[in-house]
Amino acid sequence: MARFHHVNLGVPPEKLDDEATFLVDLLGYRPVKPDPSLGAIGARWYETHDGAQVHLSADPDHRPAARAHVAIEFGPKLADVEERLRNATVAFDQSQRAGFPRVLNCRDPAGNLWELRGDVIAS
Repeated sequence: MARFHHVNLGVPPEKLDDEATFLVDLLGYRPVKPDPSLGAIGARWYETHDGAQVHLSADPDHRPAARAHVAIEFGPKLADVEERLRNATVAFDQSQRAGFPRVLNCRDPAGNLWELRGDVIAS
């Protein structure tokens, strides 16, 4: 069976450290040390407890997509993520509809769109 492994996000070179902080401090990813040959070319990898990864690629011509996004399920821990976003003054909007997960939408420091999903709201 196929399983999601990683997404590779473009990031302006001057935003790489801010992007890493967003992933680690706000979303709870942990850094992964790539092998030396990949580290030598600037590989920056982060993963969650289940092994799903985000790879960052320095892209001096990066332009965030208007609608394409990364969606991550947090379930009951979405409230903790929301608090970290607020404390870091990261703007987000949210949707809450019965029968659907609670969702926070935000942009990372590179302008990439994230859909952060919580538990399904009771009907």
